[in-house]
Amino acid sequence: MRSSFIYHLKALIWTVITVTVCFFRVPLIGLYYIPGICRQHPKWTYRQAIGVQLLRIWFSYASTVKFRFPVSLEPGKEAERFVVIEPSTRDIYGALPDTSDPTVKPKPIGGTWYPRLYNPTDDATRQVILHFHGGGYVLGSTRDSECRSAALTLCKNLNSLSFFAQYRLASSPEGRFPAAFQDALTAYAYLIDIGVRSSNIVLSGDSAGGHLVVMLLRYLSENGGLLGDPRAALLWSPWLNLATNPEEIDRSKNNTTDFVLGAFVKWAVESFVPPDMDLMHRYLSPLYHPFSTTTPIWIQVEHREVLHGETTLFADRMTKMTDNIVEILEIPYAPHDIFLAGSIVGFKSEVEDAAKAASRFLNSKCIQL
Repeated sequence: MRSSFIYHLKALIWTVITVTVCFFRVPLIGLYYIPGICRQHPKWTYRQAIGVQLLRIWFSYASTVKFRFPVSLEPGKEAERFVVIEPSTRDIYGALPDTSDPTVKPKPIGGTWYPRLYNPTDDATRQVILHFHGGGYVLGSTRDSECRSAALTLCKNLNSLSFFAQYRLASSPEGRFPAAFQDALTAYAYLIDIGVRSSNIVLSGDSAGGHLVVMLLRYLSENGGLLGDPRAALLWSPWLNLATNPEEIDRSKNNTTDFVLGAFVKWAVESFVPPDMDLMHRYLSPLYHPFSTTTPIWIQVEHREVLHGETTLFADRMTKMTDNIVEILEIPYAPHDIFLAGSIVGFKSEVEDAAKAASRFLNSKCIQL
């Protein structure tokens, strides 16, 4: 009780400070970026410059107060498109890494369908995107307020239904690894149980959600025949190295053109990873542990994000593994995770182009539906 009171008091104080500072700072930022020469990148628009800077302020605030993102299993305005899923009755959770927290057990999760609910009769042969949102495992949800733009972009360009799975967040104690991974298995099993063939499922994830997809691919590869392999995997600005030194994030040559901060990465890793688990573990830092998979992988990375180098290195290492099919698309001038943040920071057209590229990959590299 006392610790909760102290947390809320500190959060309140910092919120007041942040709001007060922003009251004066935001108008100055607005004036500063009017001349193109003052923007973080010479090819950025005014909206892009402002949007990225405002996201930096938000991530700095969230990291400082260790923001507890509200997650609910109530339908909300999504109504019938939001579903609650019970943990699978299949024996799918038992092969998790020994170093994971044994006190974390599978629990019910929520998820949102886009643009409508799946119909087992009409959609039996339809491609379904299973997407995991980003947010460093500490922020984010699947609700319309955050994911609708990205979800509908996927549905339109990939001619699919999309299910955005809401995994437990590590900003709450029960969200430590392997909670999100258990929830990913629950979501995958749910789709199969309602009649979606694994060969019709395309895994998708942005940022930390991309990391979750890679963990799921590895798990399916290491435990063959567990649930069946998906048709493909789409990784949007994936976070692939939880062992990254947060100070290196702030020293990156792309630091000024991105909103990902070292303090945010530090908070995310400390919240998500159990204290006795090695950050170099193959499930936590796949950058250093490439593996073979029968699932074709498409990766999108932004040229001006702080994770650019690690993402391209991962793609190169995965390409060299036996029988792997890997394709990477680089978006010039863009910051991290425009898939989810593109409509906020003014890179929506780039997201549309990337989704079209992902569709071409599915049609050319994957088994046809």
